[in-house]
Amino acid sequence: MKPETQTTKAQVRDALNGIDQKLHPEMSSDDVRDALSLTIKEDDVCKEIAFYCMLSAYTRDSQINISFNAPSASGKTYITSEVAKLFPDEDKIESSGASPTSFYHTEGIEDEERNAKIVSFERKILIFYEQSNPALQAKLRPILSHDSWEVYYRITNKNKSGKNRTELIILEGFPATVFCSAGLRLDEQEATRAILLSPEPSQEKLRAAIELQNRRGTNEQAYNHWLESRPERVALKERILAIREEYVEYIRLPDDDAIKQRFYASFPKLKHRHTRDFTHLQQLIKAIALLNLWHRKQPDGSIMASQSDIDRAFMLWEQLAQSQSLGIPPTAIHFYKQFILPVYFELRSAYPKTAAPHDTLGISREQLCRYYLKTEKTVLADTYLRKELLPQLEAGGLIIQKAPEIGDKRSRLIYPQWFPEETK
Repeated sequence: MKPETQTTKAQVRDALNGIDQKLHPEMSSDDVRDALSLTIKEDDVCKEIAFYCMLSAYTRDSQINISFNAPSASGKTYITSEVAKLFPDEDKIESSGASPTSFYHTEGIEDEERNAKIVSFERKILIFYEQSNPALQAKLRPILSHDSWEVYYRITNKNKSGKNRTELIILEGFPATVFCSAGLRLDEQEATRAILLSPEPSQEKLRAAIELQNRRGTNEQAYNHWLESRPERVALKERILAIREEYVEYIRLPDDDAIKQRFYASFPKLKHRHTRDFTHLQQLIKAIALLNLWHRKQPDGSIMASQSDIDRAFMLWEQLAQSQSLGIPPTAIHFYKQFILPVYFELRSAYPKTAAPHDTLGISREQLCRYYLKTEKTVLADTYLRKELLPQLEAGGLIIQKAPEIGDKRSRLIYPQWFPEETK
């Protein structure tokens, strides 16, 4: 009599993986972008990275932090809120403002053994829609940099009798974090802990956004019905829920030097901040792999990113590498290239024989504002220029502000110090 065939665990796993792959066919990043484009026009890099940031919440320790920095009404909050609508409400901690100690006093679980309150950020998406208090960001640094799974804080409160007592608060886990701010001035410690993003300022984007708003505002009920019935949006929301229920902890990267060497090739000289930037890149690769986790499972049950995941991450990263390396929001670099350098080159062309022009030829704020008005047909706010743009550009080493050697020494001029090849 033939012995009964015994089904191995590997066979069961392979069979289940086959079922999973049929239920969740491969989804490309272009598919994600198409779904996001239903409500977010243009801004392809920003909306895609914002999506992967929030999706990264469903890992144990590969969560991404992003910081949107751009002028008011540029779309940073809109992009964030539209992407966030795809994710379950219970996984989001959304705030338009918070005090430096607000998370210590939020609801938590009382741990009697340790006499502490546990506030869990595990598998959560932490969103700040308005500029957060710098002191709050400073207190969140250990969490944003994943220093420890548990961060301990001791605070003083009054008990019922009015006496001071010390409480132990433990912040547990790592959230995926999104900061939105109209301010451009970033502390270096915050700038290195996040991927810096700025929405596009293009006319094409503005026209498309107005067209979308016209459709939405004309008949909001019909628009919402149309939107929620779109198959690409439905498929993406269902996929997010399926990924969430998989409780993925770790995602592996190929065990070779290809990613590292490709990263090195982006920079002629490494900086201290590049150690954190490399981590951001690794996290981005893992988040992209998470989208197709059923197709990334290895024979041992682990999940490994594919070459297509790596290529997509580098495609996105390369469009932000310059901003990341300088530690300056993309909108400030755009302003430098589009307005400061053209005014400087016009000035230099008037003095072709001047030696070391970037040391001797300076731009006044008045010249800059006139050029902005001529090209953009609108006024450049002097306060925004003085308090946000120029200080951030100076902190990044792109400009120097000083009194001219010859002429009126009562006002400082702008001296460009950075001349990327594409602007010459």
